[in-house]
Amino acid sequence: MTLNLQTDRLLIRDWEEEDVQAALEIYGSADVAQWLSPAIDQVTDPVTMRAILKAWIEAQPNLVVPAGRWAVVRQEDNEVVGGLLIRLLPPYEEDMEIGWQLKPAAWGNGYATEASRGLMKWAFKEGSIDELFAVARPKNKRAIATATRLGMNWVGETDKYYDLNLQVYRLRAADFKP
Repeated sequence: MTLNLQTDRLLIRDWEEEDVQAALEIYGSADVAQWLSPAIDQVTDPVTMRAILKAWIEAQPNLVVPAGRWAVVRQEDNEVVGGLLIRLLPPYEEDMEIGWQLKPAAWGNGYATEASRGLMKWAFKEGSIDELFAVARPKNKRAIATATRLGMNWVGETDKYYDLNLQVYRLRAADFKP
């Protein structure tokens, strides 16, 4: 399924191979990579980033809605400023996670909240899901603040996801305010 969602300032669309440099500004940033779950190394070169993007692009058609990975594009200049994802949390049976990653130059503009809210609206409508979770490392104040702005409720702290100690937030479809 191809996704093209618009918010006031952003476009949420499928990743394209041409997004390599923009994706590297996100996933190649040490400031972003340190917070990723599961823990992965910072992507350090365009060749590796291209391989990762290719894998995401190839996997996308096989995922069950609302799962997927998307680019977040600023409409005013068509610049990729971030990425979004919805995927199953371990043990990969039912809990769906929403995640957002922005390049540091785009921080502080409300893009993560705006893009995530747009994706949540779509996911609750098209994905036939009742709730979404977000997980964040306890010191990731930006992610925790975004989850709170999205209206997500703190559920607790656990190490059951990705073998990391994580704060867990949840939003039920019935409580979602677009």
